[in-house]
Amino acid sequence: NIAMTRGMFVTVLGRMAKADVSGYKESSFTDVKSDAYYMSYIEWAEENGIIKGIGDGKFAPDQSITRDQMAAILQNYAKVIGFTLPKVHEVKIFDDSEKISAYAREAVKQMQIAGIMSGKSGNIFDPQGTATRAEVSAVLHRFVELMASSSTIY
Repeated sequence: NIAMTRGMFVTVLGRMAKADVSGYKESSFTDVKSDAYYMSYIEWAEENGIIKGIGDGKFAPDQSITRDQMAAILQNYAKVIGFTLPKVHEVKIFDDSEKISAYAREAVKQMQIAGIMSGKSGNIFDPQGTATRAEVSAVLHRFVELMASSSTIY
């Protein structure tokens, strides 16, 4: 139940994609050290449009990833690998939907419709809540299962 950091999450996605990150030697973010284990994966993700950082040249790799950040990054990852997210469920309006960051609203909707991410008890999404490793594991498991059962990968 330890929180997943942004650096960890991007590393997991890069490893899932079997990304060749050997060519990334320097960080383009001022808060990502060039010798950090996640640096090359962050550079790969940034170059491929999966992540953008938090502004001011920073990525905040050691910051816990929020649920809406996870949704947005996963949506971008799906686009990059050519995976069309299926529409499995009806759109659900969460009681705290106004708290979802503007940049993540569509991603949260797509993750919910695809069945990759769901709400919590009380009909909330908890967009600013941090995602635990267990939660991320469950989300990625559902994502991979959908990919495996889909013919939408090119």
